[in-house]
Amino acid sequence: MPPLKRYFITNGQFLITTVAAEIYTVLGSCVSVCLWDKQKKMGGMNHYLMPGALENRSGDPDLGYSSTSMLIRSMLNRGASIENLEAKIFGGCNSWASDQTIFSVGLRNVAVADQLLNNAGIQITARHTGGYSGRKIVFNTGTGKVKMYVLSKSAAEVNEAIYKGFGY
Repeated sequence: MPPLKRYFITNGQFLITTVAAEIYTVLGSCVSVCLWDKQKKMGGMNHYLMPGALENRSGDPDLGYSSTSMLIRSMLNRGASIENLEAKIFGGCNSWASDQTIFSVGLRNVAVADQLLNNAGIQITARHTGGYSGRKIVFNTGTGKVKMYVLSKSAAEVNEAIYKGFGY
């Protein structure tokens, strides 16, 4: 069997494929929703930076409300059905290592995904969210499985190392 095609997405992007592939990304406070239609073997993943607002109709895919709504709508337009969709949510770390709500972008991003998926009636079958470390995720659209790697250093630790000149 030939290797799967691999696609990298970054914030403000989403990808849907009806053939087996690997979609991967790296997340900090950003969130990715992986949707998989278990009957059609169709998968899609987004990556958004900020939560946005439900009433914002700009269609900006960098905002969670727009990005997740577009992902769901696009999957349904390609023939997926709500009953067969499974969702997995990843990301939303608090890389600033602060518990102040104003900096809790990651937690707010995760809340957007939860709200929209629950409102749509899509079952959330897995999640790995929050914490202080980023993640790399690899979504296999042929199987619906996601491999996740926790990054060893938080964004705050990396920024501090840069500020200190990496010890030089």
